Amino acid sequence: MASRRRFDSPWKTILEALFPEFMQLFVPEAHADIDWTRQPKFLDKELAQTIRGAPAGPRAVDRLVEVALLDGAPTWVLVHIEVQSQRDAAFASRMFQYHTRILERFRRQPVSVAVLADGEPGWRPDGFGYSRWGCSVRLDFPVVKLMDWANRPEALTESGNPFGIAVAAHLAALAAGKRPESRFMRRKALYRDMRRMGVSQGKASALMTFMDWVLELPEELDDRFWSEVNEEEGGSTMQYMSRFEMKAIERGRQEGVALGRREGEARGLRQGLLEAVQLGLELRFGKSALAQMDELRGIESVETLKRVKDALTTVAGPAELRSIYSA
Repeated sequence: MASRRRFDSPWKTILEALFPEFMQLFVPEAHADIDWTRQPKFLDKELAQTIRGAPAGPRAVDRLVEVALLDGAPTWVLVHIEVQSQRDAAFASRMFQYHTRILERFRRQPVSVAVLADGEPGWRPDGFGYSRWGCSVRLDFPVVKLMDWANRPEALTESGNPFGIAVAAHLAALAAGKRPESRFMRRKALYRDMRRMGVSQGKASALMTFMDWVLELPEELDDRFWSEVNEEEGGSTMQYMSRFEMKAIERGRQEGVALGRREGEARGLRQGLLEAVQLGLELRFGKSALAQMDELRGIESVETLKRVKDALTTVAGPAELRSIYSA
């Protein structure tokens, strides 16, 4: 399960943080029909209940999102991503099964979108159906093949759409393979592309977290990357936290352990975790997010605070963080 979670986390996070940009880049017709003044609602719990027991791909990421249309009607978008998987003969069948389960359970007609993030250019399933004796059923779905951009990455980085940076990072990871220096150079170039694009603070933070995941570097190169970024920014990288967030939070945890030795392990560790969470909240979401600390200080469980601390590097916002400790 660790391997699957590793690929789930960055894609789930970036989809939620940049969902309008995702739709604009990949499904522009749908993007034009959606009323973006109304916040999309991610239906993770509903999707999990619906597909329980259904087969899943080895590296699949599924998001179910409720959006409002400009004509006032609600609709659901089912986004299914195969992340760097091999050719999978059952993929189209799974798309059909998930689609029909949602239709049957909720009486909603979802729009299914397939994003193929594998490295095999020729694999492009776009529908599933069957027919016999005059009875036929078929589901056709739009397919986004990330490899289609492999030979024209400038179309992604010059598009003005921040999600293009995420796609370019994924393609860069495929191209660089396990060569650390190549990953370093590509991540550095994408960081500069993101800066030129003028991406907002929250979206930039989500993109940096995504690049940390897909263009993972050895610790020495990662430290070098952040050192050079910090130098380029004149020491002002606060709005582009990712690796910095994780290091700061870990530092808070270590300080909590030290405090625990002096004042009692449980009490000190809890205080250290609260300090780490407070720092992480401010770095990720700004000072306004610190209002949530009133709730967090009421948590006595060290294990719960650890989960909150660990989640700070991946959650899209304070509301998603709240779901972790209020469940």
